[in-house]
Amino acid sequence: MKRISIGLLLSFIGLMIFSACQENVYMDWKVANDQWYEKHKTDEGYTATSTGILYKVYSPGWDFSRQPNNGSDVRVSYTGSLVDGTTFDSSTDTWISLSSAIEGWKEIIPKMRTGARFKMYLPSKMGYDTITSNTNIPPHSVLIFDVTLLGSSN
Repeated sequence: MKRISIGLLLSFIGLMIFSACQENVYMDWKVANDQWYEKHKTDEGYTATSTGILYKVYSPGWDFSRQPNNGSDVRVSYTGSLVDGTTFDSSTDTWISLSSAIEGWKEIIPKMRTGARFKMYLPSKMGYDTITSNTNIPPHSVLIFDVTLLGSSN
């Protein structure tokens, strides 16, 4: 009985140490992302929103084309990357429902017109924050997107 108790105690301590190490990895990543964001807040040509998103318009799109809204499905070409340069997702032509998109996309994509190309820096809270289903995106990640709006529908 005593061996089982000691074994359980040692297992519990090992799990606690492992969890603490994992959190430290994410805290280091959080600090690196926060520092990257602070450094790039003043990048030339970027506009800041009240939620902290930074975006740059590379091409405004066609003047008389419609702009999507948060209920729209949008056809986009995009690349998503992390601050270390790792690409976590990309597509040359895909449909995405803005109603189920991350908060940063819900805020910025409606500013675009068909044919527009924007680059966005999304603070963690406007992306996946600490919870992500994509194993390529660590918690606390600033997300960098280069997006071209190919079309939209309501």
